Amino acid sequence: MAKNFTEEDIPLLKQKLRESCVQSWKTKGYKLTSVDTLTNEVGISTEFFYRLYKTKEELFLEVLSMIQNQLKEQWHATLQTNSGIEGFKKAMNWLFEEYEKHPTLYNFNNPDYHLFLKKLPKEKFESLIENDKNFFDDVLEHSNLDIRISKEKAYGIFSTLLYTAAMKKDLVYNKCEIFNFLLDSSIYQIFENTSSLANKNTNNDHFVNN
Repeated sequence: MAKNFTEEDIPLLKQKLRESCVQSWKTKGYKLTSVDTLTNEVGISTEFFYRLYKTKEELFLEVLSMIQNQLKEQWHATLQTNSGIEGFKKAMNWLFEEYEKHPTLYNFNNPDYHLFLKKLPKEKFESLIENDKNFFDDVLEHSNLDIRISKEKAYGIFSTLLYTAAMKKDLVYNKCEIFNFLLDSSIYQIFENTSSLANKNTNNDHFVNN
């Protein structure tokens, strides 16, 4: 028998649906995460689901926004205890590991994710791309690093580096080592070496004082 839910129940039910969706998306992917599965786990009817969300994709978009906020919070937390370029590298490594652990959730180039994108209205798809860029702008701002190239180019470089997380393990030497090699090779071309600048300023001050 279907339960009767009140308006006060709705926020909690939507939260449970988001959490269930995240776990299913991580393990099964978008296509195999069905509305029936989610509603059975949460304990609501399919009819009630469509009172909360117009489509399955609307829930997935809400989940993506939630995940992006969680990634941003973790990124900021990492930078609070690790400053400068080394802190940025540590945050990038954490993000790489997150992408590698859950490829169905973060690999935007896999067929399952493309299927999800095709289901979205044009304005929702464009908003998703814009939110991804805004996330990058936000992490750049909180990194407190002086960028030497355009933000668009830096965004392209870091996005390309993170794509290595989706590479098949049997096709490459060691994904993590390759990622770090490429990151180390490019990061000082993207950002000013603040530690070197600080040492230079210190030496200049010492010269002037003497």
